[in-house]
Parts: sequence; structure tokens; C-alpha cells
Amino acid sequence: MAHRAVLEKGISIHLACLIFTISETCYRYQAKLSDENAKIADWLLRLTQTCRYRLFNVIDDFNREGLGIEVDFSLPSERVIRALNQIIQWRGKPKQLRCDNGPEYVSKTLANCARENSIEIKFIQPGNPQQNAYIERYNRTVRYDWLNQHLFSSIAEVQDHATRWLWTYNNERPNMAIGGVLPMRLITLVT
Repeated sequence: MAHRAVLEKGISIHLACLIFTISETCYRYQAKLSDENAKIADWLLRLTQTCRYRLFNVIDDFNREGLGIEVDFSLPSERVIRALNQIIQWRGKPKQLRCDNGPEYVSKTLANCARENSIEIKFIQPGNPQQNAYIERYNRTVRYDWLNQHLFSSIAEVQDHATRWLWTYNNERPNMAIGGVLPMRLITLVT
């Protein structure tokens, strides 16, 4: 703004700096972009565009309760199984799992684990996310309610935020798909 005032209004640099409360040194500063700085800037831009979080979201089809969110840069089938085992210990074994055709879900490791536990895996047809509408809607809610709202400095910070948000989702946020009832409240209404 000081530069524009000097160029367009013809005022002195000293007066422009007084008006905009900057030093004359600041006014005259010319950034020097070194090759090293250019490489670092390019690397940071590429990192922010490709360093995406992977989330494994689990919800109960009946009451739309979020049962778990597992966060990392990569979620191989072993990690998915570990998260599912924790949910099973907490809530009991489901009759079936419905999931998309991601590599972590179509793996033999997950298929063997499901078979050993008598859990049926139902895959949606490729390119038909509407067959998994509840979780797709939930994934969008996760992304827009908190994940895209913050810049995180670590996976642990993302996981902590996910855990806190999950509690709020289940206990404080009415779900219009189940009549405006809280997911945790629906369980008590039907039992």
C-alpha cells in the first residue's frame, strides 16, 4: 500500500511509511529468492498437495453411530483389522461389513479374518458409492465438519481431533436421517 501511495499519489517515501506505520527499511526491502529457497518452496507446495490423510470410518447402519475413526497416511488391511477388532471387543461382532473396493478391504488378509469370525463382507459395486450411502454421507460430514477446517501438525493431532469429534457426533449432534435423534439416544429408545 505504501508503494502504491508513492507511485500513484506522488507522496514521499518518508510520509508513506509514516501513514502505513512501516519502517523505510521495510519499504525498501527486496526479497532475494535463492535456488535453495525455491527448491524448499516447491517441495512444500508438492507436500501440501500430496500429503493426504487416510481415514477408516466405521458406522453402525442401524443408529448411524460412529464406531471408530482410524487416521494415518496409509491404512493397510492389518491396521483395518486391528481397528475392527477393537470395535468388536467394545460393541460385539457384526453380522456383516459393507465396504468399497479399496485395496485394504479386498485383501486376502481381511477376507481370512472375516471368515474366521463368521463375518460376511459385502462389497459395493465399483463406481456406485450410493450403495454405501450412509458411510459416504458420514465421510462427507467428517471432511466438512472438521478435517478440512484445520491444519494439523501430526497424525496424532488428527487422531485426537477425530476422537473428540466422534464423541460430539454421537452424543451432541442430532442426526436428521434417524428423525433428529442423537445416535447414542436411538439405542436407548429401542431397547
